[in-house]
Amino acid sequence: MTKAKFNTLIGTIGATIGVFVFLAYIPQIIANLEGHQGQPYQPLVAAISCLIWVLYGWTKEPQRDYLLILPNAAGVVLGLATFITSI
Repeated sequence: MTKAKFNTLIGTIGATIGVFVFLAYIPQIIANLEGHQGQPYQPLVAAISCLIWVLYGWTKEPQRDYLLILPNAAGVVLGLATFITSI
């Protein structure tokens, strides 16, 4: 396996795991909407961190890094949703 293929494989695994990490926010969002308010700061900080990584991946040269952008975009959306529903 070449270094480029290995890098793509590891990036794909990392991106997949990253999406599942942020999908774990969905039960908290549901609980928040049902009136069981959670702590809002961790998801807010996670969303900000993910936004920075999205911007980095978007501006990466010579081409955009979609393996970095996609899971972090999910983190921005779900982190902000968790934050908003918990306040």
